[in-house]
Amino acid sequence: MDEKKFQEIIQFAIQREIESMGFYNKASKLVKHSGTRDLFLDFVKQEEGHKKKLEEVKSGKIVLGKIEKIPNLKIGDYMVDAELNPNISYADILRIAMKREEHSVKLYSDLNEKNEEESLKKLFTFLMQEESKHKYAIEKIYDDEVLK
Repeated sequence: MDEKKFQEIIQFAIQREIESMGFYNKASKLVKHSGTRDLFLDFVKQEEGHKKKLEEVKSGKIVLGKIEKIPNLKIGDYMVDAELNPNISYADILRIAMKREEHSVKLYSDLNEKNEEESLKKLFTFLMQEESKHKYAIEKIYDDEVLK
């Protein structure tokens, strides 16, 4: 993959992290359960950390070796259509959050599978695991509080 395409992919991933930060900030203001609010605020901090790691890759602070060609990733497939609104139910907030994390896991999994550069694979594996942790935490709350 050429440098321009690589930079576009990293910028897309950075944008996804920024969107996640905004989503969890907004969601934390809509939920009434203090534990979920605290979890979402913690996710904001974690997503900020992911963004910083990606920015380090983009700026060259994390030096990567040769970048291999990656086929069309159909990035639009990972967009989330649902939006938060003041009248949204707690269960719907959790459902949207789960889907967002599922899409993030899929994005980083696809990037990981399509790339042969070891340092990138480590980065995408790390991000995939982080987003999987978020998804699990939300699923656990959903199971405990909504499906009870």
